[in-house]
Amino acid sequence: MATRPTKILLIEDDVGDADILREMLPEDEESFEVEWVDRLSTGLARLSDGGIDIILLDLSLPDSHGIDTFEQIHANAPKVPVIVLTGLEDEELARKTIKKGASDFLVKGTAERSEFVRSLRNALQGKGT
Repeated sequence: MATRPTKILLIEDDVGDADILREMLPEDEESFEVEWVDRLSTGLARLSDGGIDIILLDLSLPDSHGIDTFEQIHANAPKVPVIVLTGLEDEELARKTIKKGASDFLVKGTAERSEFVRSLRNALQGKGT
């Protein structure tokens, strides 16, 4: 019996970054189903439908910016792990985001594929705890 794919909600406004993130998925990518939205408002609406296993979140979106972006997502889906992906190499922002409940904080363009995959798997394993 086949299991359902892991549903990833990718909230990212840059098409190029969204493509790169999809390419970084583990080799068994058929076990992942990515839904891509480019606005926080659209992501929040999608979350209200349920069924999302993990969120990949850019903090700089056309309709939200910074830690407030994470806080809104986390408030609406507190049990869904969130990996923050941002172009900002800001250690203080990373600490704050993790302290508020993010599973991980990765800087786009510097995170290696192996680091991304490890972060994804760790977040999914920690989901049930």
